[in-house]
Amino acid sequence: MTTTDRSELQDVLKEWTSAAAAMSTGELVAEELDPDRSDGDLCIQACSQDPQVAFHVIRNLARIGRGAVQMRWSQLGFGRTSATTTGQSTPRNLMGFKDGTRNVRGDKIAQMNDHIWVGGAADQAWMTGGTYLVLRRIRMHIEGWDRDVLSDQQEIFGRTKHEGAPLTGSKELDVPDYAAKKPDGTPVVAADSHIRLVSPENNDGRSILRRGYSYTDGIDPASGEFDAGLFFIAFMRDPQVFIDLQNKLGSQDALNEYIKHVASGLFACPGGVEKVGDHWGSALFA
Repeated sequence: MTTTDRSELQDVLKEWTSAAAAMSTGELVAEELDPDRSDGDLCIQACSQDPQVAFHVIRNLARIGRGAVQMRWSQLGFGRTSATTTGQSTPRNLMGFKDGTRNVRGDKIAQMNDHIWVGGAADQAWMTGGTYLVLRRIRMHIEGWDRDVLSDQQEIFGRTKHEGAPLTGSKELDVPDYAAKKPDGTPVVAADSHIRLVSPENNDGRSILRRGYSYTDGIDPASGEFDAGLFFIAFMRDPQVFIDLQNKLGSQDALNEYIKHVASGLFACPGGVEKVGDHWGSALFA
């Protein structure tokens, strides 16, 4: 017990009661998302090898739009947390694991058409050739993670930390064998491991293109720990894919002990500009 305040204890017990009632019926407990860092009407993503260049891109676009639009929130990220083309090596996230091994690759046309680009049969014709962007600011409890033993970390992800191989293989690109069993009959890749829950094989073949970044915003004054983690960005042809994945992860993923979703957003990304004189989103106004 850390509090001596009667009302604060009562508040915790009330929240626990509501959460327990929801979970006992199979419902998900609502995430505490920061409204000041979530959603919005328009989204701009600027990428550069130099963060100062990306900052000035946003600064200039904000200047041009002054009077019509106003900046609501922003997030600076660094590095990559997923491989997005076949020529890239797989980077590591702040937990030290390779991330994005089985990501959709942007230079694979068939994958992009199947999973990322909105097709001509879309109910919103102006989105044909576009995609949807989902973002999540995911706080990682780095200090607790670093105290965990390597075997537990690998069990949680379902991959080895050094090579990035699935626990049923020896190389990073080996396809996981989800049917493999340990001598005691339990799965080698645990039922609540991250890779099992998000794999295309266990989600009707559905995939997304992850293009996120690590972030660090100094020290959390409330806990004295790093305010750092993953600024998750992903693209998909149907945002329901992410909703289904997140519902599964939110209730089953062993990684939840070490992460917390603190901000969220969903944006429609219309197809690109095809000719001189055209502009972003022109199909929406046609």
